[in-house]
Amino acid sequence: MHLVKIILYYSTKGGKSATEKDYGIERLGTANMNVLYKYCNQEGIKKILETLELKLPYISHVNDPLECLPFIYCPNDKAAIEARYLSVLKRKNILPPTDYKQELDEQFEKGELQKHLVEGQQKLHKEWNQRKGCLLSVSEDAQETVMWAHYAERHKGGVIGIDFDNISPNSNRPPGILMDSVSYSKDRPKINILEEPEGRVALKAFQKALMTKSVSWKYEKEFRAIFLVDELEKMQNQGLSNFRKLDDKDTWFLRLNPVSIREVIFGLYTEDSLKSYIRKLIERQDLQHVKLRQAEESETYTLNLE
Repeated sequence: MHLVKIILYYSTKGGKSATEKDYGIERLGTANMNVLYKYCNQEGIKKILETLELKLPYISHVNDPLECLPFIYCPNDKAAIEARYLSVLKRKNILPPTDYKQELDEQFEKGELQKHLVEGQQKLHKEWNQRKGCLLSVSEDAQETVMWAHYAERHKGGVIGIDFDNISPNSNRPPGILMDSVSYSKDRPKINILEEPEGRVALKAFQKALMTKSVSWKYEKEFRAIFLVDELEKMQNQGLSNFRKLDDKDTWFLRLNPVSIREVIFGLYTEDSLKSYIRKLIERQDLQHVKLRQAEESETYTLNLE
C-alpha cells in the first residue's frame, strides 16, 4: 500500500484579468492494484497499445453539455450586490458615480445586476473548461453492455484494464495516480455567487462540479482525474505527457508505463483481424504480461469475461 498525493494547480499571474484567480485541487488517498477499465473503439484500442498513451480531452468535450458546469445563482440581496459592485470599482481604482445608488436600484429591480453577475461567472467556468482543464475517464466495470455499445463501437472494439497504481513511466515520480469516483445526482452542484470571494470560484464547489454527473449516467460507474494544463506542461518536460495534433486539434496525452496495461478484453463482435493485430502487439517484450480475455453472452444482460 502506498500513499499517493496529486496536487494540480492553475495559476494566472502578470497582466491577466483579476477575475482569473489561482485555482487549486488537492487529492490525498491510498491505492492498491487500482485496475480500472477504458472502453475503446477499434482504432482507439490499437492506438493506446501502440503508443502507450491515453487521450486527455479538454473538459468542455464531455458528452453532457451541463456536466462540469455548476448551477450559478444570485440571490436578491441588494446590500450584498451593492457591496460586490463597490468592491469591483475599488479594485479597478474607479470612483462610484454620485448617482450610482439610483441606477443600482433600477437595475436591481429589473434583475439586470443579478443576471450580469451570473453570466460573468458562467463564462469564466466555460472558458476554463475549454482551455485550462483536461479529463481522464474510466470505469470500474468491464461488463456493462451499454458501455460496450456506446464506447466500444457496439461490441466491435475492446476494453483495456489499466493499473493506476503503476501508471507512471518515470521512476523519479510516484508510480500511481488516484482516480476519484464520480458522484451521480439529480441536481447540479449550486454556487451562490454572493458567497464567493470577489472574482473567484470557491474551491470546494468547483471540485464538486467537476466530479458530479447526472444520475442518468450512473450505469457508467465512472472514475476520473482532472489534469490542469499548467501541470501537463510540467509533466511534458518530465516525459509523462505529450501534446500533439489529433484530427487537426491540439490534444494532450498521458504516457503510460507498459506494466500498467494489465488486460485487454475483446468484445462480442471484435473481428478476428483486430484480435490478431492485438496479439501481435503484445508480443513486444514490454507487453508480454498482458492478459487477453473474451466477453461472452450470459443468461442475463451482464457479459461474462472468459
